[in-house]
Amino acid sequence: MEVHAERDRLLPLRSQATRTTIGMLRGNAAHASQPDLVPYLNLTYLMAVKEGRGEDELMAFALSLANWAVSAVVDLAQHTNRTVEQVLDSYETAIMAAAEAEADEEDRPDQADEEPQ
Repeated sequence: MEVHAERDRLLPLRSQATRTTIGMLRGNAAHASQPDLVPYLNLTYLMAVKEGRGEDELMAFALSLANWAVSAVVDLAQHTNRTVEQVLDSYETAIMAAAEAEADEEDRPDQADEEPQ
């Protein structure tokens, strides 16, 4: 019941949230060749929505992004003859591997900081 009420409350923001989503995707996807930059661009966009339009617009934007993500995964699965689970599993595996590599890199002491023995 609470989710339904929240959806109804945010529904008037849907059109603007969709335009915001498309704008973010157009702008930030252009930088896909720089995968380290994209998360910063996305965060900047989210912060700008929150600061410029408030919590409700941010929530509507997040809902729009989530809906787009689900649709994109379904489309990708259909176009690659895989199931949605297979697509998600491949991304999860890649993301977890990258996170583990990043954590390993952070755990290693800088050689410049090490004292000679």
